[in-house]
Amino acid sequence: MRVSLDEIGPDGLDLDDTVDVHDLRQALGPNAPFQPTQAGHLVAHLERLDDAVRVSGRARVDLEARCSRCLGPVPVTLDTPVDVTLFPKGAEPPPASDGEVAQDDLGVATYEDGEIDLAAVLHDEVFLELPMSPLCSESCAGLCPECGKDLNSGPCGCTPQQKDERWQALKRLKLS
Repeated sequence: MRVSLDEIGPDGLDLDDTVDVHDLRQALGPNAPFQPTQAGHLVAHLERLDDAVRVSGRARVDLEARCSRCLGPVPVTLDTPVDVTLFPKGAEPPPASDGEVAQDDLGVATYEDGEIDLAAVLHDEVFLELPMSPLCSESCAGLCPECGKDLNSGPCGCTPQQKDERWQALKRLKLS
């Protein structure tokens, strides 16, 4: 998923591409907790502004992860905007004097050797939208801490854990 700067004409370059599962896996990383379930789709407009290239559009990917509570499969569909300005490596805007990145520079990336790596752009934009703790449902009961049974399919036969008495003093605290 590379685009040469020479391909971007005066009116820009419009892309409407399918992103195959292999490219998505490569962009996400082989050990990523989210894996693609089918090909993705990228619709983008690339526009040259001297040496900078603005990429704007949308990316749609269908992924699967494991529920943070019960470890069951969780489908995750992302339809995310893409808005990035790429600069030649070494010519990107410098960070602020305190080392922080300014709000205007959040959509900034780099390219090398006259080629835009759209897989890297897609990786960055998708990763920003991924849920931190995917859940199969808000009411997911999770796994029994004793036997590991999925409590969504009913209770297990384990006896409830005894409460740790060391923490009981915190219940008596009055918060105002």
